[in-house]
Amino acid sequence: MGVSLNTKIGFLWYFSVGLLLLPALSFALEDAEGGNASETSLSLLFEEISRNPDNLNANFRYAKLAERHGKYYESIAAYERMLIQNPKLDRVKLDLALLYVKVGSLQDAERLFEEVKSKNPPQQVIDNIDKVLASVEKKKRKHYVGANLTLGYTSDSNPSASPNSGAVDVFGVAIPLDDVSSGQEDGQKFVYASLSHSYKMPYKKNMDWNSEASFYKSVQDNESSLNTTVYSAKTGPSITSQNGRIRYGGHLNCSRVNLNEHEYLNSYGYDVFMDYILSKKAKLRLSHKHETRNFKNAPDVTTYEDRNGRTNEQKLTLSSALTPKDIVNFSLGFRREHAGVDYYTNRSRYAGLTYTKVLNNGAFLTGSTLFKRTKYKDVDTFVNPFTVRQDNERTVSFGVGKNITSNLTCSLVYQDKTIESNIQNYTYSNERITASMSWRY
Repeated sequence: MGVSLNTKIGFLWYFSVGLLLLPALSFALEDAEGGNASETSLSLLFEEISRNPDNLNANFRYAKLAERHGKYYESIAAYERMLIQNPKLDRVKLDLALLYVKVGSLQDAERLFEEVKSKNPPQQVIDNIDKVLASVEKKKRKHYVGANLTLGYTSDSNPSASPNSGAVDVFGVAIPLDDVSSGQEDGQKFVYASLSHSYKMPYKKNMDWNSEASFYKSVQDNESSLNTTVYSAKTGPSITSQNGRIRYGGHLNCSRVNLNEHEYLNSYGYDVFMDYILSKKAKLRLSHKHETRNFKNAPDVTTYEDRNGRTNEQKLTLSSALTPKDIVNFSLGFRREHAGVDYYTNRSRYAGLTYTKVLNNGAFLTGSTLFKRTKYKDVDTFVNPFTVRQDNERTVSFGVGKNITSNLTCSLVYQDKTIESNIQNYTYSNERITASMSWRY
């Protein structure tokens, strides 16, 4: 039995992604291998400290190794033993204060920082302490508010699918045009704004309640039926473990999409996630999202109500800082869409890779690629009564940007997107150039 060209391309793509991902995985594996050695060294050091609790050198080595291994409270105990023996160890006070910040003992951290500052250390030390104290003040806030505003313009070779700004994904829902408009060049002006709020729960340590509301609006130069407005909101808790290596939480969310000021899609659902810190250089995230979707017929775009249904999506993301200026993100996902009729029901698998290079003077380069394969459940007799639809999507993008200030960023992104379908009606090609400026608070 022969292997199709699309299958070969898909295999080669996944293989290439695997090769690119090896450096990131190696960092995590090296850390795991070093973990066993660290456990053995910790045990030996602990035995040495048990025999001689006043051994400052052994306590210091134990504290550093325990911190590296994520055992913050064991490290804190070792530092505190050292200060009992010699209260004048300012270096130990600084290390201990930083650990206090990690575990949320902010008042203890401030006390130690102020003690060191009162002894007139070098100016560089004072500057570093002031930076940490500023971050501690933020952490002490019960309420934290953030905002984002992005303005931009996109030149689009074929706006037949839903617009996006890089900040907003209109749920991956295609918005088809009529045959006359499809394939025509167009441009769009867009604005994206969001407001977020985080509240530290007083009755549970390391628990925050996070909420966010966002607004997205795009206006086409020519094809007004694709003028898109999105309102969305989400809220839910997040909890961080005592050692700081695990963070988990979830949100309830809802959204509404309008096309040319007419209601098009309403959705609501939830998402849950868990972050695991593999090492200082790598983080793993597992997430699940569920959504119920209700479509409406807009005057310019007909969407049959039998598309109504629900979606479920599972995603795994590995983020790795190969160096402080080289950041890689790799993701694998599975998505299932259930609809009122089987020819709208589908399953898709996807893999994506993003690389960001931080340059001098606040500039950065970024590149990403995504491969997605979607297979539908049954034939659509109105389109092709003999073939079940299957799509292969490939998206590649390159971008350059610069942080003008700590709050203001400008960027220019080129994107090439192709969907090859076994049904010609759904074959799609698009090139897009987007220039944008973002302000965040």
